[in-house]
Amino acid sequence: MISADDNRIPIPNVLERSVELLRLQYRNDPDILGYRIRVANSLDNAYGPDNGVGGAGTFPIIDVDRDGTFISKEFRLSRRGLTGETTRGQTRAVFNPNEFFGLDPVVPSDGQLLFVRTQVRTAASPSFPVAADNLNQSDILIVRTPGFNAVSRPALSLYGTAPDLPTAALGLPAPEEALILHVPYFGDSMVLTNHGPGQLFYALGYNLPLIRLDAGVTVSHSSGMKDELVMCASGGNPAFSLLISTVAGPR
Repeated sequence: MISADDNRIPIPNVLERSVELLRLQYRNDPDILGYRIRVANSLDNAYGPDNGVGGAGTFPIIDVDRDGTFISKEFRLSRRGLTGETTRGQTRAVFNPNEFFGLDPVVPSDGQLLFVRTQVRTAASPSFPVAADNLNQSDILIVRTPGFNAVSRPALSLYGTAPDLPTAALGLPAPEEALILHVPYFGDSMVLTNHGPGQLFYALGYNLPLIRLDAGVTVSHSSGMKDELVMCASGGNPAFSLLISTVAGPR
């Protein structure tokens, strides 16, 4: 929801992910009139060109009104993936990612990770934003591949560029335009490497204080974490590699 304390745009829950099937759900917010689902094929592209990251940006694939269910043409014709369960209080989208593959270079195929972001239209702003940036899109949700949960503790390998945010300060929560990613399940452990140049700032949650990782240094964390990781920098754009081991659960 768009909450009073941090005004964050919602990311969807993944109800089902299998070969050529993705079912997403938003819990209705009375202030939101509709949801726009945007996708990319990498962290940098999902973040976009701003603040030195240089990504291509997300591509819009689906608009759905609050309390509605979007069912793509393939599923409407075949009736595959349709269920009779109640959707009261929910907004849903059911589609095959391959239906959108090829519409834009940043749109991934069904066999790849999907980096998903949401835009909303609200009672105060009843039209979707004309362009996408890091203030009018949600955090980045990483949607797993169909075979991701074939093992009990599946791991993600990720690579990206930290945005340069001059107002970022160690010991304080990150600015709004930080790169904020959500992994498919709760994180169990992670290995994070700063390839430089410059210091990488990170936190294991949106409102948690930023800490520092120097260039060329790797940190390992193995005491459990949320599904949320925050990255940014100040005075440069360090590249980073990330391995996250996850524990199966809802997302």
